[in-house]
Parts: sequence; C-alpha cells; structure tokens
Amino acid sequence: MSLNPYLLFKRIISSTRKSLVVAISILASGLIFVTVLRPSWSSNISFSSQQISYKWEEMFQSATAAIIANTLSSSNKKHVVDCDAQSTDWDALLDDESLTGAQLVKYLMWTNHSSCQLSHDFGGVMMDNPSGLAGQKAVCIDPRVAPKPGKCLVYSFGIQDDWSFDETMARYGCEVFAFDPSTGMTSHDHSPGNIHFHDWGLGDRDEYDHHFNWTIRSLTSIYKILSPRHGNKTIDYLKIDVEYSEWIALPEIISSGMLSKIRQLGIEVHLDKEASLEEHRVWAKLLRSLEKMGMVRFDSEYNPWYVGNFTKFPLSAPLGYEIAWYNSNLLHPLF
Repeated sequence: MSLNPYLLFKRIISSTRKSLVVAISILASGLIFVTVLRPSWSSNISFSSQQISYKWEEMFQSATAAIIANTLSSSNKKHVVDCDAQSTDWDALLDDESLTGAQLVKYLMWTNHSSCQLSHDFGGVMMDNPSGLAGQKAVCIDPRVAPKPGKCLVYSFGIQDDWSFDETMARYGCEVFAFDPSTGMTSHDHSPGNIHFHDWGLGDRDEYDHHFNWTIRSLTSIYKILSPRHGNKTIDYLKIDVEYSEWIALPEIISSGMLSKIRQLGIEVHLDKEASLEEHRVWAKLLRSLEKMGMVRFDSEYNPWYVGNFTKFPLSAPLGYEIAWYNSNLLHPLF
C-alpha cells in the first residue's frame, strides 16, 4: 500500500531531530527527481487501502474495514510508534482530556519488551493474508517468573477449536485447566496432555446465561472449586481469550484479590468499533490499573486479521491486542 505525502510527512516530523534533517534531505531529493527527471511517474502513482474482512461470533456484527493506519506502517515496519518506549507517562496520557484514538492505540501497542529478556510464543494457528500466527500467547521464560516444569499450573479461558496453547503448556510440563462454554463439550480430560476441560465461562459472578445456555463463573469461584484438585497453588499462567468478556471479568479479578495468585497473565483484549472513545479510555485505564498493582507488561501484539473503522471517533486500527504481563510481586527466589 502506498503512503500519501501527508502521512509520509507526518511520520517524518515525529522522528528525532537528527533523523528529521536526514529524512527531509532524502525527501527533497526524491521530490526533485520525481518532478524534474521523471514527471511521468506522478500520473502513475495510486493510493489504495487493503480491505480485510473478519467474521465474529453471534453477539458481534461482521466487520469489513480498510487499514488506513496512522498507527500502523505501510512499509515493512510493524508499526509507526515506538512501542518499546520507556519514557511515556501513560497515566497522564490516559487522563488527558485531549486523548485521541491513535494515542490510546499507542498505549495498547506498547510492548515493554526489555522487561523480559526471554519471551516465547506458545500455541497459535497459522493464518493467511497476512501469513502469521494467530492466538499465540507470550510466556516470559526469565528464571524469576518462568513456569517451573512439573510444578506449574495454567488456567486457560477460551478454547473454541484451538488447543495449541494448552497442549504446548502441557508439553512444557504444566497442569492445565481449560475452560469454554461455547464448544458443546462437557467436562473431560483432554488428550494429549495433562489438560482438564470444564464447560464454564469467565465472568464477574456465578450465573447461568439462559440466552446461550452457558454456565458462567468468576475466577474466584473457579479457583475455590478446583483447589481441592490442584491445591492452593499460584496460577503460573492465566490465559484469557473470551471475546469482550475480559472487560467484565477483570474488575472482579482485581477487587477479589485473585491477582495475588497470578504469576503471568495473557489477555487478548478487544476493542469495540461501535463504542465511544470514553468507553475505550475506561478499558485502557483498567489495564493500566493492573500495571500499577505490580503487573509488568512484557509483550503486546496487534491482531492484523481483526481490524475496523471506529464509528464514534476518527480511527482505523486493529480491534484485538494480545498483551502479556508478569507479576512483580510473585518473583521466584534467586536461590
């Protein structure tokens, strides 16, 4: 996809002062070459946006939208913003009355990779257009936070037909409890691997969803039910991929104190293209509250197969982000 001159110039002025001088020189040289030496080129330049469609479950409408990204690069770079920046004051940014959608996405795309020296992706399914893994979860393998094979406990919410993360964690050496009310399967032990499946959904309370015929439970309730089986252990990795219900479940996880039992957390967070910027600000602040309580972000990857145009504020961007944290309050001892 070609960049129009405005987006190119906007990218240039956002770079460092030194890069600005070099970039302007290159740009000026290119313009002189195009306009003086090869004027015929200008009539052949076209600008287009790639159209990507994505179908979601019953509760959400199908979305077909163009990636016209002031937050994504149309070159070979993954994104425009410096998502590994350490200096941004995220609290001030999210509190700012002039917050834009692009700035909110910048926070979601912040990787903070330097906080984990060794991070591996577990699971995932190979996709097309673009080619790459979808549904993988980043796990920090640094000794102070890594799951210990033979002793680790994993809770995995959201399976559908993809057991790749659960089976990989089981091969790593963890006992895995998997949950999904939408598969039509009843509780059973999954093979291969040390995986125990329950047809429960994750929410903020115990209830029965009569519309979908689903049993919903809070994390607190599930942990209490399963404790006789796995003991009063730390959840070494909590995976949440529950199609927007993360915004319902997270406040209960925080208020109940369950965060103190979670060593690593991986969530696919979902944005709603029909929701307002203020609603998204509230969700972003919820994630920020995790970080202010000691959860250290070490990875963020946007979902290139799930994108859309927001209807209540000007933004075209990915609607899904795989974000991972570890709990700085639950570090393994050095010796």
